[in-house]
Amino acid sequence: MNKFEIDYKSLLIDVLENGIESENRTKTNTIKLFNKSLNIDLVNGFPIITGKKIFFEKALAEFKWMYEGKTDLQYLKENNVNWWNDFATDNDLGKVYGYQIRNYNNSFDQVKYVINEIKSNSRRALINLWNPTDLKEQALPCCFTHMNFVRTNGKLNLAVNFRSSDLFLGLPYDTIVAALFLTTIAKECDLIPGMLGLNLMDAHLYNNHYSQALEYINNPTYNLPVLEGNYDSYNLKSYKSNKLIKAPLAI
Repeated sequence: MNKFEIDYKSLLIDVLENGIESENRTKTNTIKLFNKSLNIDLVNGFPIITGKKIFFEKALAEFKWMYEGKTDLQYLKENNVNWWNDFATDNDLGKVYGYQIRNYNNSFDQVKYVINEIKSNSRRALINLWNPTDLKEQALPCCFTHMNFVRTNGKLNLAVNFRSSDLFLGLPYDTIVAALFLTTIAKECDLIPGMLGLNLMDAHLYNNHYSQALEYINNPTYNLPVLEGNYDSYNLKSYKSNKLIKAPLAI
């Protein structure tokens, strides 16, 4: 049973039925709910949406772009990831995810830090992406702001806090990125990836995504695939999905 996707569909239905309309920085209003959560057990398979087509390779490229501390568009464009293009200045996005992860305050590598903390069974293994001193130097402030790693015996768990989550377009890809962070750092620590918790402070659907969300909700889903390989060779085994459902990007 694909519990991950049952929970994701339930979240979409909850927002469609109970969401409160709200204005935002874009020209398109949203309906939203406060403080919604998804808890995903990676033992049951890799959490990629199957009720509509998701491009794993694009999410993998975005993950590596962040993990390696990149902030320019070159690597993304080379991997056909184009949703950042409209926000860049001179082909760069400023001090966004990769900078904060690998070069926080121009000096601190948070990946190396959490790996050392996890190996010593510390309760202080957090990556912080919300740096108020750098907000003016970011094309967009980071949507997920904290990653909290928790070791339980031979497993590694991860909770990711989102200040804002575009449920239909953004969250499926952010879930993949988060699962890849958990898997990669677990491997570095010789641990098994366990639970992935996503905490969504502003969980929203754009008004022009309603019909697409309903189409997806009514689509059948399939068993989750398995992530194979290592950092340099990640791939999905047996990923089956329905067709692509296009939706406009809010700018």
